[in-house]
Amino acid sequence: MKLKILLRPALLAVMVCCVGCATLGESGGFLTNINLLSTSEEVQLGQRFAVEVEKQEPVHPDAELQAYVREIGARLAGVSPRQDVAHTFTVIDAPDTVNAFALPGGYTYYYTGLMKICESEAELAAVMAHELAHVAARHHGEMITRQMGMEAISSIILGENPGAAAGIVSQLFSSGVAARFSRMQEREADQLGMDILYRAGYQPEAMITFMQKLLEYDRQRGGGQHSLPIFATHPSPEERVQLLQTIIQRYPVEMRRQRQIGAERYQAQALAKVQ
Repeated sequence: MKLKILLRPALLAVMVCCVGCATLGESGGFLTNINLLSTSEEVQLGQRFAVEVEKQEPVHPDAELQAYVREIGARLAGVSPRQDVAHTFTVIDAPDTVNAFALPGGYTYYYTGLMKICESEAELAAVMAHELAHVAARHHGEMITRQMGMEAISSIILGENPGAAAGIVSQLFSSGVAARFSRMQEREADQLGMDILYRAGYQPEAMITFMQKLLEYDRQRGGGQHSLPIFATHPSPEERVQLLQTIIQRYPVEMRRQRQIGAERYQAQALAKVQ
């Protein structure tokens, strides 16, 4: 059954942030960095969309795999500067989809297609740290404030448009639309994400090596440069790697070497179950 979209399609962009988040220009208008959503409103909005995501996307049935990812997530969330939301971490069983995203209020999802590319726990943690950074910086609230009026937001939270959440999520997965973060928000998420990764005890290099693996995977697919949906981004992945290589210099080399990689554990706990 075709779901009716009760909000204009452009509003879909505010709901989901992907690993390679698409961006606006440096100046997205005077509301770019203004957030009118309270934490409670953000969480309620995220809850409504999370329900629809889990109706439409296959949650992985392996309880041990889900627990493993939640364990990594809890470790990262424990050092996040934002402690006023209860983060959730869910694996989606989609081996051909290379993606991850967060909803408002800390609901995050990771596809098995992306997990297959990771070669260590630290690399998966790098993806998760980037998503948590967007949540910690409240980028969703800034973006929603910019692109949606409070009346439209309230109608979803209060359930006044019963089909709106389902319709937006349905279109999300059929069109692959990514959230549109500003350049400043993307830089902030990369910097904060690497800091979360480091403070949680993982080698920050994992954020760089994972991005490089994505680029290599994209080339091997032969779909054209940056053909993966998560590469619908500006600045380019190459530019982001350069930025990350600059950011990592703030952490002492000796201290970085002492951080965890977790390749063997990841092989046993995750790769063996998603291949």
